[in-house]
Amino acid sequence: MNAETQISAATDLVVAVTNDPGIVLLDTEKFDAWYDSLKAKAPTDVDVSTEKGRKALRSYAAEVRSEKAGINRARLALTKNWRDMVDQCNAAGKLIDERLEALAIEVRKPLTDWEEAEKARVAECEAMIARIKAAATVTMDDTAASVRERGMEIYGTKDAITAERYQDHYEPAMQTWSDAIGVLKSALDRLTREEAEREELARLREAERLRQEEEARVAAAQEAARREAEELRAYEERRAAAEKAEAERIERAKQEAAEAERLRVQREHEEALAAERRRAEEAERVAQAERDRIAAQQKAREEAEARDAAERAKREADQAHRTAVKSAAKTAIMSCGADEETARKIVMAIIANEIPAVKLEF
Repeated sequence: MNAETQISAATDLVVAVTNDPGIVLLDTEKFDAWYDSLKAKAPTDVDVSTEKGRKALRSYAAEVRSEKAGINRARLALTKNWRDMVDQCNAAGKLIDERLEALAIEVRKPLTDWEEAEKARVAECEAMIARIKAAATVTMDDTAASVRERGMEIYGTKDAITAERYQDHYEPAMQTWSDAIGVLKSALDRLTREEAEREELARLREAERLRQEEEARVAAAQEAARREAEELRAYEERRAAAEKAEAERIERAKQEAAEAERLRVQREHEEALAAERRRAEEAERVAQAERDRIAAQQKAREEAEARDAAERAKREADQAHRTAVKSAAKTAIMSCGADEETARKIVMAIIANEIPAVKLEF
């Protein structure tokens, strides 16, 4: 098939799909050919920075989605009329929907990227303008230092505000910047002046405070000298009283020490008697415990000897019983014609489970 024939066939298919979009739902080859024809119409090498380029991408994406909508309508009509083809139509429609949407997204991607970048640029510009406006707000808590620092920060943002980056936001941004610088300069001048006035007032108040303190210091020194004289007289009186009280205390201490010594000797005597009683009681308790231990050991030994005797008697009785059973078995076998040694070996073989299905009951 030559190129002209191919173009003609593609054109005929486009016309056929336009007239009856449903033909691509049940014939994937037709859809692939129609899809390739539609994709070939996609604009390429467009400049999204121009309105013409953006318009071309929007127009193409809208055309693809319009074709998709037509096919979807045809799919709904087919499913309504042909219930037996629902699964096939839905599967084809889903595939077509995904591929057409992917095509629209793929071809529109440069425009989408440009729009996202444009949104980010505008948001950045608006954020900068808002930041400058906020910085221009001077509150009661501001000082000359804080306003100066904020002013230097805002002044440094000027280089970032360019006509190329800000475009239609450039003039508002520059006006906001200029207004903010003016407001901050005025506030800085006012705050600097007010702070200087407050410093001078504070200096004068400090001088007055020092003068008053000096006067108070002199008065306090005079009062201290008067109080010192009075305290010296009071000290002499207290010292005499303290010496008398100390002599009385020493006498009381001597009497209390003698009484304490008497009580100590009495307490030690009583404690020695009590300790002797406790030692005697403890010795009796230990002796009784030893007697109890010896009696318990004797009882345990007698019980153990009784258990050993019972165990020996049991073992001997069991052995005698087993010997009797084996002797009876040997005798029974000998009665069948076996000699004594052979009968004995047969009994031992039975006991050792060497003869199947035969055993002795003890």
